[in-house]
Amino acid sequence: MNAYQPTHQDSAATRPDIATREDILTLVETFYTRAFADPLIGPIFTEVVHMDLVRHMPIMADFWQTVLFKAGLYSRNALKIHVDIHVKEPLTLAHFNRWLQLWSTTVDELFSGEKAEMAKVQAHLIAGSLHRRVTGRAASQHRTISMRLPEG
Repeated sequence: MNAYQPTHQDSAATRPDIATREDILTLVETFYTRAFADPLIGPIFTEVVHMDLVRHMPIMADFWQTVLFKAGLYSRNALKIHVDIHVKEPLTLAHFNRWLQLWSTTVDELFSGEKAEMAKVQAHLIAGSLHRRVTGRAASQHRTISMRLPEG
């Protein structure tokens, strides 16, 4: 997974931070419009899961409003959804990295500030965890270290 890099752009001062549900809807609608058109990840949305973008937007707004503002609106099982997709079409590191690239670019084009940075950081954490889980590994990016006692 590509490491998260904070954005430092001079034009950032002219963009607002993510502050409302309307901001989140703008973000997810812009992002998913781009994702659907993307040659790498678009077919997963359009040909594998046949996602209804209009129906999906409020769900994703609930998800990101919960992530960014602790709104408690999202109650689905995101892992199961991605595992089910992975069974139909393996989700590779390239898919997750492209998703992150599109997400981060979209956030940076629309917003700047604490919540915008949080949206990118959380996306990296979530994507990393989902990728590890759908490929059969532990969710944590940290491995558990166990100490073996000397024999005898």
